[in-house]
Amino acid sequence: MDRGLLFNCVLFLICLKCLSGVPINSRNSKFNKFATDYAHGIATLKKEITFLKERVAQLETKVDSSGNGFSSSSEDYENSKDTHRIINKRAVFRRRFRRREVAFQASLTTESAAFELYDTIIFNNVITNIGHAYNKHTGIFTAPVSGTYTFNTNIVSEKGHYVEASIKVNDIVTVSAISDHRISRDGGYFTTWDQGNAVAILQLNRGDKVAVSVQWPQGNHVIHGVGKSSFSGYLVRSHEHR
Repeated sequence: MDRGLLFNCVLFLICLKCLSGVPINSRNSKFNKFATDYAHGIATLKKEITFLKERVAQLETKVDSSGNGFSSSSEDYENSKDTHRIINKRAVFRRRFRRREVAFQASLTTESAAFELYDTIIFNNVITNIGHAYNKHTGIFTAPVSGTYTFNTNIVSEKGHYVEASIKVNDIVTVSAISDHRISRDGGYFTTWDQGNAVAILQLNRGDKVAVSVQWPQGNHVIHGVGKSSFSGYLVRSHEHR
């Protein structure tokens, strides 16, 4: 028996089983709708199969005629140019909106560095300076682009001293770190090193200057260096398009 005829017979019996107990009029209506949908689906599949067969035949003809799997027709040439244009546009888009990298970290190598009030602390040992925005000679970070940045400073005062250091933007104080290593009441030094830390998340404009400076208004301030006091920062997100 033909497989198609057998399949249609089985399908017909299943439909009768599903429609048993349903009034004749309703049964006929549902069956007619089912049959219409089925016929429509079969016709659509046949069209898609025919289209795919024609497309495969076209591709096989192009491969056979070129000998290397590529066609030299003007249509394919134009399609290739369009593809290259799309790729180039995507590359330009990625370059334009690619996240710019700006990051630095610097430490103080001097064992005991003395500072006066409002002096900028120069962290002279540059560990990282992606974007070259930090100046180790001045201790100042200059924002290369407008964006959101985060900065961090760690300060350790020398024995017998108290240091309050602040992260400043264009000479305006944002946050401060305090390190107290003065002599205790019994006349001895505190037995543990006291490290002060401050973190600032700032929105900067291109050209804004960020530095760490001494803020405590009295006395001479001595910071313990050798890598224990540091200043760092990085660009979280640029507000500019490249």
